[in-house]
Amino acid sequence: MRIAYVGPVPPHRGGIAQHGQRTVEALRACGHTVEVVSWRALYPRLLVKHQQQRITAADRARSRFSLQWWNPLSWIAAGRSLRNADLIVVSWAAPVHAVPLRVLAGASGGTAAVAMLHNPEPHEPMPFSRLLLKVLLRRMRGVVVHSEAVADRVRELTGATSVQVTAHPPNLRINQAPLPPAPPLRLLMLGFVRRYKGVDLAFDAVALGVSRGVELELTVAGDFWEPPEPLFAELSARGLNDAVTLRPGYVPDDQVEALICAHHLLIAPYRSATVSGLVPLAFSAGRPVVATPVGGLPEAVVDGVNGTVSKAVDAESFLDAVERAAADLDALALAATRSAGDWLDVAKALLTAAGQDPREPG
Repeated sequence: MRIAYVGPVPPHRGGIAQHGQRTVEALRACGHTVEVVSWRALYPRLLVKHQQQRITAADRARSRFSLQWWNPLSWIAAGRSLRNADLIVVSWAAPVHAVPLRVLAGASGGTAAVAMLHNPEPHEPMPFSRLLLKVLLRRMRGVVVHSEAVADRVRELTGATSVQVTAHPPNLRINQAPLPPAPPLRLLMLGFVRRYKGVDLAFDAVALGVSRGVELELTVAGDFWEPPEPLFAELSARGLNDAVTLRPGYVPDDQVEALICAHHLLIAPYRSATVSGLVPLAFSAGRPVVATPVGGLPEAVVDGVNGTVSKAVDAESFLDAVERAAADLDALALAATRSAGDWLDVAKALLTAAGQDPREPG
């Protein structure tokens, strides 16, 4: 089949762009011809707190970066260019893309379309987000998500009936490595640092552990959604400078493996979540994950198997989960290496959502 993938891919930053690249590779591995239609201008500047990537001539040689969130002509032109495609796969991450993607799908005529749905609801409240999602999904033959919890929420919000669920594989190719010496127990928070991801809860848990004599070191690495200076000041005021290291700035793909492998545990103290692409990355390196019981995280992080899940979203419970993971670290690390998903399963789920037999080659 001739498939068009519409969504962020590198050099756009972040897990959703990485996810897009690996999805394209998996569809091609199934024998399909895949064209990439991506964004030249991805988000309004007011919605993002980090620098957006500049698309170079070399990038345009690999993929078509033509979509602009503010330019309806770019949506229509892209859709019309895909009328000869057999299938369109659209990547949904934020309501701001609902209208462009719906217009693009409409301009493609009757071309079949499916949605790879990352977040059914925005992390920060936005007007009409539920309505926008319903408008887009009415044009889709099916939807693919990465957890049963997200699938249930999609059905609740939109009434969608064709929802495929498949595990989230690692966005990057990460090698396993032995655990570093301990103590101290080294914890890592990785990725965009945003309020809903619970960096404050992580600070509280570390402070509580230090007060109890637990030898902990936390690294927080990634682009900070808000200026990091208040967090530096907070660490100084609480006497946590020796226990917590902040590394503001996007972590390049080629540095992710070494950073994960320098730690014992990846932590996800989220206050809300769908799923996290960082969890399978940690598993690939043989690192267990400590998570809060929100969204689809408990489906990926199985308490006592490949990590631990706190009983509540508070510092006391989270510290308890960290200590439980530390007590059984070798066994959890061994199980973590067996927990990563497969990108071919993602490709097959998209084809199934479109009503295609995933066993048939392109």
